[in-house]
Amino acid sequence: MSEQSTSMRVYPCGYSRDAALITHLMQSDPKMLLIDTRYTPYSRIAIWNERSLRATYGPRYRWAGRSLGNQNHATGGPISLVDAATGIAGLVHYLQEGSPLVLLCGCRDYNQCHLSVIVPLLQQALPCVQVIMPETLTPPGTVQCLSVRQPWTWILTHPEVVQACGLPPKEVENRDWRTAYRGMLYLHAGAQVEKGLFHADGRLDHDFWQRHFGSSGAYLAAQMPQTSAEYPRKAIVGKARIVDVVEHDTSPWFVGHYGFVLKELQPFGPIYNYPGQLKVFSVPQSTLGIGNAESPIKAALWTLGT
Repeated sequence: MSEQSTSMRVYPCGYSRDAALITHLMQSDPKMLLIDTRYTPYSRIAIWNERSLRATYGPRYRWAGRSLGNQNHATGGPISLVDAATGIAGLVHYLQEGSPLVLLCGCRDYNQCHLSVIVPLLQQALPCVQVIMPETLTPPGTVQCLSVRQPWTWILTHPEVVQACGLPPKEVENRDWRTAYRGMLYLHAGAQVEKGLFHADGRLDHDFWQRHFGSSGAYLAAQMPQTSAEYPRKAIVGKARIVDVVEHDTSPWFVGHYGFVLKELQPFGPIYNYPGQLKVFSVPQSTLGIGNAESPIKAALWTLGT
């Protein structure tokens, strides 16, 4: 693989979610350019203002909002790039010169961000470009985590109990969104329980399990903690490996829209008082009492899907 082809990497990032990633990418590769696509390069967070970014990164910071900015960012109207042709041509030029690019905006949700318009246009203009989404990366010194409400977290992390009751282990976690991440995934018990599975006084609703899973469900309910207070919450309680995301599955646990297929499910003693976040999020390895086993080179480049 040529040096040019390996440099044709683009990372679409929103600093409200990917701040640590942006900083690390810029530090790990001296050829990396920070392309600010905001129509107005201003933030209430001072370090993300144009002046601060220029002071930090010097000529490696480029404001491209005059061509790639969303003219309707302030009105909430449909995404409209100022001058897409000129802006995309500039990105192609940087990439062909051998500079990987961080495409910067402030949005948390890529699908609602004007980066979701810029990236396909860039791919059309330069089909060989490699687009690396932040969620596929595991930062050095961190692990990826998913927050799940109880009692589903308990069900996920006790596959042997579920199987002993005559049901297949719950190896699919339902979500209404997709993730490109694949690899080890730590399981966080959210602060709230699934209210529909408990009575008002906190007792587990046995009828739910019997209605959905018959006699095996009734047996399972008898093996589970019987009150909401007994379930660890706001805690990291286990881990699994996410190997796929599906829209259809024969598992009785799948209810859609998307199912995260999980293997190698393992519980461990709860690590309490850790806040969850939406979607897949990073947790410092130090929180889990484990060290960073990555090599310096691997850490510098990050890892995809591991």
